[in-house]
Formats: sequence, structure tokens, C-alpha cells
Amino acid sequence: MAGAGSAAGPALDEFPVSFTLTSATCPLLPSGTTIEGSGTEKSITNVRTDRNGRTTIMNTTHAFGTATDQAGNSYVFNYSNSFSVSNTGPTDPVFSGQMVDSFSLAGRGPATLHNGFVAGFTTDFETFSSFEEQSSRGDPIDFATGESHCDPL
Repeated sequence: MAGAGSAAGPALDEFPVSFTLTSATCPLLPSGTTIEGSGTEKSITNVRTDRNGRTTIMNTTHAFGTATDQAGNSYVFNYSNSFSVSNTGPTDPVFSGQMVDSFSLAGRGPATLHNGFVAGFTTDFETFSSFEEQSSRGDPIDFATGESHCDPL
């Protein structure tokens, strides 16, 4: 990459994930619904710093697995998230950029979800993260607080 001051190799993380999603927090589910899901998540992170000390962090995460509702119905889920954020230089702890997120649930039961968003993403990776909604579908998160609604991962 031309002009790169440093570039670390990508970091790959793989780990189990699980979630509980209820109609109390996700109004798109039928009333009284509880979904329990589990699967595997893989995350790839690249960090690059240019010669001026500006750091860019890029992450792509994908999870998939199975889920069951309170009536024993079976589902599959798919989750995808990616972001690219940069700071302004070596002394700037705040990173800003864009995040794209998607969560889907489908199966033999009455619960079906297709949620997602594109948002401006600002964070210091330690004490705060904020989201500025650019577009969304379904009811993924509360953009003011970052609290999950129908996107449990």
C-alpha cells in the first residue's frame, strides 16, 4: 500500500456466541416469543497507520447458527457487521467512520427477522461508542443509546 507508515497483519478471532431475544425487547416478534440462539462468530481486524500517524481500523464480523423458540420451532440466524474508522493522528483517541450491520432469523416458526443499519460510528474503543443513523430496516438498535432491540449480536 503506497504511503503506509506501518501495517500489522490481520487479527482473526473465532468464538462461540449465544443470545436470547424476546418480544419484550424486539417488538417485531410475535407477542410472548422467546428465541434462544447459539453459533460461531468470526472476526477479522486490520489496523493500518500512515506516515502521518493516522490510524485506520477495519473490522468484518460474521456469525451464524441455530435458534429455537419457546414452542420448539427451529430457526437459523445470520449476522454480519463491518466498520472502518480512523483517527486524525497519533494523539487522537477518537475514531470515526461508518458501520454496516445486519441480522436475520428464519425458520419453521412464526418469528422472522431482517434487521440492519448503516450508521456513522464514533468510538474510543474503551469508554464510549455512538451511532448516527444513516439508514435502517426492521428495528435493530436504539441509535441514541446503542441498546439492542431486534439485533441481539
